[in-house]
Amino acid sequence: MAIRMSAVLGLQKVDLFKGLDSAALREIAAQCKWIRRKRNEPVIRRDDTDRDVYFVIAGQVRVAAAAGGGRRIILRDVGAGELFGEHSALDGKRRFADVVAVRESLLASMSPEAFRALVASHATVRERLLRRLAGSVRELAARLLDFGARRVQARVWAELLRLARVAGVAGNVAHIERAPTHKEIASRVGTSREEVTRELSRLVRQGLLTRTGRVLELHDVRALEALLVDAAPEEREAPFATADEWREFVAPGSQRQRRAILVADVLDSTSLMERDEERTLERWRAFFAHATSEVIPTHAGRSLAKLLGDGFLAEFPDAAHAVKCAFELHQGLARLNAASGAPALGMRVGIHVADVIVETFSVSGDGVQVAARLAELANAGETIASAAARDQLASGVDALVEDLGEQRLRSRSRAVRAFRVWPRAAPPASALSAAARAHGRPSIAVIPFQLRSEDARFAFIGDGLADETIAALSRAPDFFVVSRLSSMAFRNAPLGLRAIGEMLGVQYVLSGSVQTAHPKVMFVAELADARDGRIVWSERFQGDLIDVFVMQAELARKVADSVAPVVRSIELRRARITNFDELDAYGITLRGVELMHRLSPEDFLAARLAFETAIARNPVSAAPHAWLAKWHVMRVALGASDNPAQDSAAATASAQRALECDADDALALAVDALVAAWSRHDLDAAEQRLAHALSSNPNEPLAWLHSGIAHAWRGRGAEAVKRTEHALSLSPLDPMIYYFQSLASTANLVDERYERAVELATSSLRENRLHTPSLRALAVGQVLSGRLEEARETVHRLRELEPRLTAHDFRSRYPGRDSPQAERFARALEAAGLPA
Repeated sequence: MAIRMSAVLGLQKVDLFKGLDSAALREIAAQCKWIRRKRNEPVIRRDDTDRDVYFVIAGQVRVAAAAGGGRRIILRDVGAGELFGEHSALDGKRRFADVVAVRESLLASMSPEAFRALVASHATVRERLLRRLAGSVRELAARLLDFGARRVQARVWAELLRLARVAGVAGNVAHIERAPTHKEIASRVGTSREEVTRELSRLVRQGLLTRTGRVLELHDVRALEALLVDAAPEEREAPFATADEWREFVAPGSQRQRRAILVADVLDSTSLMERDEERTLERWRAFFAHATSEVIPTHAGRSLAKLLGDGFLAEFPDAAHAVKCAFELHQGLARLNAASGAPALGMRVGIHVADVIVETFSVSGDGVQVAARLAELANAGETIASAAARDQLASGVDALVEDLGEQRLRSRSRAVRAFRVWPRAAPPASALSAAARAHGRPSIAVIPFQLRSEDARFAFIGDGLADETIAALSRAPDFFVVSRLSSMAFRNAPLGLRAIGEMLGVQYVLSGSVQTAHPKVMFVAELADARDGRIVWSERFQGDLIDVFVMQAELARKVADSVAPVVRSIELRRARITNFDELDAYGITLRGVELMHRLSPEDFLAARLAFETAIARNPVSAAPHAWLAKWHVMRVALGASDNPAQDSAAATASAQRALECDADDALALAVDALVAAWSRHDLDAAEQRLAHALSSNPNEPLAWLHSGIAHAWRGRGAEAVKRTEHALSLSPLDPMIYYFQSLASTANLVDERYERAVELATSSLRENRLHTPSLRALAVGQVLSGRLEEARETVHRLRELEPRLTAHDFRSRYPGRDSPQAERFARALEAAGLPA
């Protein structure tokens, strides 16, 4: 393990790997061989047959090639953090140069196959490599021009200026320590040692240069630069291609693809230009160049044509990449403003995910216009995202999110749901969170397995395997297992295992990857101790793609044995998903859950269609039936039902069908309990179902949440608070966390913890401001804690969303209407302005 950790630390120094987490670096380290070379010892010979790529961890090597007549040309010196040999690794052709250690060096080498897989798997590595190759082409082109167009004198001057810039120029003077020998300079500029000696002696006589041992002192850098400019060859303008010639290079056609669109807009540029046009343009151009050449590409984005006005456009594969890029852009502009001392440039950003027309050099479509209009809602330094973008973010992981509700955008007839997003605070570097210590049992989170395949048919394999592994582990009462929806918040989050463990409050994190090459599959899993990041167990599985779900059951059993050897071996049921048609139904169900909890009318209705489609695809799966039952309950609870009796009957029927599919499914049992309470006001039946659910799966968060609210409806405040808080700890990053917080707020109202109830309701509304039960809980808490004016404002917002609601409706709808709290809550709502 010490070797493994030192390897990771060494690879962190390599520029190509900047931004990769420790898990990725461990995978890279496992593919590397480690080599030490003493000074002047060969690393690569031109006639070698290997095609490995090399990373310089420490020291320095020199790349040089024979030039005939016994002379050599030094192509470049490669220092720590750089790489060499990438050309042969990429194209498989022979080496074109020799490499020798200039100083004692530690190197890591990687096979060409592993290197190409690495480049294919990591967008940031690919972007940095492309930039490096482009830089190499430019550097070599410049040297070719030097050799062909400049006299020997000018080439020597250029090399001296390069050395001066590396050493640092202060007061027009450069102090070059450990200067290269005359022979080394000659090798760099393609001439003889005698020519270099002759030119350096001439510069000494002119007073521009002195040499003491291995130290060169360049006394007038600007004078040498002027000599080089005067010696520059005349440039001839190349002819432009004709229109017909240009058309041959333009790829015809375009295609519609789903992309995250980022639009950045500069605020108040007109007044800044009026005050200082030249300086404002210079600062904006510098920032624009930094954004388009460095920031956007490193987040897997593509910068496109400048927009009309003062801004720019970029497109990304998903919203998570776009949001991280937006945060870095804001930070970069803030640094530029701080360094300039001039009036600050302000920038606002809009992000939307949509199907757009993707062309070689542009994207177009309505989605671009939506992103631009969202940017107009933001203040300087802010980022506003659409609901489609919000759905691809994990609140608290990718960003912190605030729901701004339905917003009217300029020149658009329909309102758009908007969210303000901002960077999360860095997680504290503590050994183990208080939440993890409180569990009293081995705690584990299973994060989605990364899919190494471009085939869209397999998009949900990673999520499905993680989901079923969680279900298997949860059946062992000796484990505390974080819920599947919270774990899936880390699907694409570039966080280390310790950070994930801290955020979820667990001791162990299970991660893995699935690589498919039809009809074969390889499944790699690792269990890490989140307190120090150590890998305590790992395993590889290989087999046929059709057997991937059977392999998951074996993995779950091995994990259980590794985390708690004393826990009895449990017989794990094979995964419910047994073919790809069902896997598709699983994905559709997840989509329905997302749509249902947005709560806008259109999305809410679309959720029902998603659940019905999933049921049609796989009628024997309990999950879509259960979620459809919950949809009908929510329709009644939100006051959106035109016929509550009909929705209640539909909820009962859907819940019954879910239990017919699987009588022991904890989710189905938890939803059926909710249906019993809301549709039939039968709290006895609800509590029986919840006891069954918790017996079947002691880590189902909805079962704990609904159990808590059932106690609240009975008037048992203390037990209600205890159970809802436990539900929150099981699912701290759930996509529907607002729903958990809303029910926990009601539990605290029953226990007369009014400040905590207000805090939870406020947090719920920050995540989803359309959730009317949270507004009701907030208003009650404000009245009972003496904040009547605030409560009236809350009820005003409540009546905008549910104008027909009365206190009488609340009494008849509330499942705990027979409890003493029901009347107290109804009177509090009346006091805040709700009609009787």
